[in-house]
Amino acid sequence: MQRLALPGLIAFVFGLGSYYATGEMGPYGIINVALGSTLLVLSGIAAVRRAGALAQGAGRRILLPRLALCLVVLLAAIALERIAARSALHLDWTVDRRFELFPATRSALAGLPAELSATLYHDRGDPRARRTRMLLEEFARVGPVRVQVRNLDEAQEDIDRFGIKGTNAVVLELRGTYETVDRPTEGELLQAILRLRGAPTRILYTAVGEGEGDAESGEPSGYSGLATALMAEGYELRGLFTATAPEVPNGAAGLLVIGARRTLRPEAAAAIERYLERGGRLVALLEPGVQSGIEGTLEHFGFSVPNALVIDPAAGPVEGAPPGVNPVVAAYASHPITRGLSNRTLTFFLRARPVEAVHKPKPDDELVSLAYTSPYSWLDFHLTAMRGSSPPRPPPGTVFQRYPLVAAGRYPRPSGEARIVAFGDADFATNQYLRSLYNLDLLLNAIHWALAREEAITLRPKLLTPDQDPLTPQETLGMLYGVGLLVPEFLLIAAAVAWLRKRGA
Repeated sequence: MQRLALPGLIAFVFGLGSYYATGEMGPYGIINVALGSTLLVLSGIAAVRRAGALAQGAGRRILLPRLALCLVVLLAAIALERIAARSALHLDWTVDRRFELFPATRSALAGLPAELSATLYHDRGDPRARRTRMLLEEFARVGPVRVQVRNLDEAQEDIDRFGIKGTNAVVLELRGTYETVDRPTEGELLQAILRLRGAPTRILYTAVGEGEGDAESGEPSGYSGLATALMAEGYELRGLFTATAPEVPNGAAGLLVIGARRTLRPEAAAAIERYLERGGRLVALLEPGVQSGIEGTLEHFGFSVPNALVIDPAAGPVEGAPPGVNPVVAAYASHPITRGLSNRTLTFFLRARPVEAVHKPKPDDELVSLAYTSPYSWLDFHLTAMRGSSPPRPPPGTVFQRYPLVAAGRYPRPSGEARIVAFGDADFATNQYLRSLYNLDLLLNAIHWALAREEAITLRPKLLTPDQDPLTPQETLGMLYGVGLLVPEFLLIAAAVAWLRKRGA
């Protein structure tokens, strides 16, 4: 009986565990629950057949204390569950910490100017509704949020009014305005709350005219996702034709240069430098193999931006590219921009050049390199790895070390404090990769810091999308099932069988 019960119990627990961890009962969970239930039923039948013998004499003295112990444990478990349900204690054991709010969400809820109404609309039997309701209830514990739940069959008027497209939708209402969220993840709800709250608009100019990234393009190589995120954070984006603009406008909160593909005119580079000398703010995203014309300005302000490709073999063959070409960063310097980032919150770059803070133009200036590759990295000055498909090999005499891909500087000047953040890659911010790992956090926090908005720096809720890179949710779940659950389950069952055999020997 025990040889069936213990492996069955292990399989049943792992099956249920996969459901509570991922929020769905996939093939792994179904197979484990079915197998575990079958083994437990078979062991129960065997136990019933043996119960007649155990009910006599000595068997009763052995069986009754154990039955009493099982009953006590069951009653204690029920009592504990009831106490936990009535208390304010909440434990989040989901893989993605789905019900543990991010600092950005907590800050937005705490800053609500009035009560926020959050209404969940769903069909009866929709399993997603329970998770969404629990998330909204967590919102209500943090800020002034009133949660309501309505069945779609009884809310036809609201469906038309709010444009609800289907079940498990949330409508947020604040001071007479509303936002409808059809995919109510924490990240989507947060962006809706930020739009409802409104914010003082800061004008952020983006350089255009020299092949820079297109902030309006929704293509995978475009930057509309970044533009949307910036608008949600309180920025108004305006294009600045650097070829014809004699100066950066005085009303600019900052200037964003995204991967210029042609060299800026000398007059444009000089205008940007004058803007910085009078206390301007610049965020520049560079690309290896391209001389954008902004390099001279960055070098004037203490950055080193050699035209080389950083190779980090520790990154492996990410995105189908040879090993090391697309580095994954896990080492950060201490700085407001990197607040919350660590070796467990990674960022992902594609074919990046080094950007290093090397010298202070003036004694009071502050420069720091922020995000580093592994210590096994080296530089490809010939950029051969950008064109090849085989793993790059370091030439003789290569120096292996950590190379920074991001650097920042602040420069007190009589007319104001200038701030600059430079990245060695622009592709990491495209629509295809912006929400990979913690790319969005690093970039938005860099922009916030450059524009002297340190209070807005935070880590944001992750949005899982079907085409997320470098690992899709499906690939991540495959790794969870294969390494995180399946292997430990086999090891536990093997250990249980070995222990039972030894005990029965």
